Amino acid sequence: MNASSADSGQRQFVVELLGFPDGEQSLLASTFRLTDRRLFSYAQDEAGRTDLYLVNADNAAALAELRGRGPNLYCPAVLVGGAEDGQPWPVVERPIHWSRLFDTLDRVMQIAVERRASRRTPPADQNARRRRTDQRASAVAAPVMSVLKREPVLVVDDSATVRAFMRSRLAPFRFDVDYAANGESAIRMAHAKAYACIFLDVLMPGIDGYEVCQRIKSDPKTQSTAVVMLSSKSSTLDKFRGNWSGCDAYLGKPVEEDELLATIARFLPSARRVVTAMLGSEQP
Repeated sequence: MNASSADSGQRQFVVELLGFPDGEQSLLASTFRLTDRRLFSYAQDEAGRTDLYLVNADNAAALAELRGRGPNLYCPAVLVGGAEDGQPWPVVERPIHWSRLFDTLDRVMQIAVERRASRRTPPADQNARRRRTDQRASAVAAPVMSVLKREPVLVVDDSATVRAFMRSRLAPFRFDVDYAANGESAIRMAHAKAYACIFLDVLMPGIDGYEVCQRIKSDPKTQSTAVVMLSSKSSTLDKFRGNWSGCDAYLGKPVEEDELLATIARFLPSARRVVTAMLGSEQP
């Protein structure tokens, strides 16, 4: 980013393309050049720096390569095409609508910019807590992680940001984690795979989390699955609705890290020793 861009608040991000045919790559590169005057502009770079992955979701090899790159909230991904339910990143459907593509890129990069800023200048109490957590976990996490079972977990949320947040929080436990963006997909996936725990958003397009939970808990095939509801609605009435639908726990958003860890330990036994170390207590 040059000085005039910095002074104006303009930011340029480097996009790495994965799995696109030559013709589509050329078209994307030409379109990126048209973003020079936007607040967020995009370009390709041969120097190895990457701010964002743009991935052909219809190319299985590209999706496998993306998993190897380890995208995260600081360096996110956007998929183009028909992505599988298990992907936590936002999807732009084909045919590509350019304004929709750039709206999606802007949204994920705005989150990345904010996360990078908080990582560079964390509040003192957050920084101290992170050090304490790392110290508590370091003595036991490594040997325990090597023998953990890969318990199957499903995260259901229409927000790619929340899915990425949950991915980062669940990653240390090496669960077998799948993702769904709506209730219909969640029900279908719960019937196809025996999940130990489902983290379920309440407000989603289509059927809401209360109905999803009720269907899962009323079906003999899935009723033993633990359902943890995640919602920004945390009134007594909302929690009652969650209990009435059969959920096993109800967590408010934004999720408190200690509360999430305790919930993981409660419903996913393989993680209990690691959580104990992270919380610094004898019994999570």
